[in-house]
Amino acid sequence: MFSDSVLYTIGTALNRAHDNNVAVQVLVEGQWLTGRVAAVDGHGVVLHSDDAEHAVVRMGSVSAVRVFAAAPMRTPIVSAIPMPGYEQAG
Repeated sequence: MFSDSVLYTIGTALNRAHDNNVAVQVLVEGQWLTGRVAAVDGHGVVLHSDDAEHAVVRMGSVSAVRVFAAAPMRTPIVSAIPMPGYEQAG
């Protein structure tokens, strides 16, 4: 059976932000930290700000991520071939 589901995680969001040099906010214990992702791995993330400072955050402490870019989009199916024995209504 084929599945086209994608697991979009905090790590995925931070990796994409890093790859595209996009600003983010991460929620850590009720506080939003803002910056660009300087580095990210399975253990933590380094955010740097325009104020010449940076923060190192343990990944397990991040509750949410805001990414200042458009959400990733699925490519729509342009045409589909009906399954044998399936009749379209109409």
